[in-house]
Amino acid sequence: MPEIEVSDSLYDKLEEASQDGDMDDALWEMVYLFERGNNPAE
Repeated sequence: MPEIEVSDSLYDKLEEASQDGDMDDALWEMVYLFERGNNPAE
């Protein structure tokens, strides 16, 4: 999997969202919510 660099504040939000310990799932959920929020037709 490729590595990405994120700001400390985004990393903190990701850690908070992944309370069960699975950061990949939390990241994909954030991407889904972002895309849905920017494309209300879906």
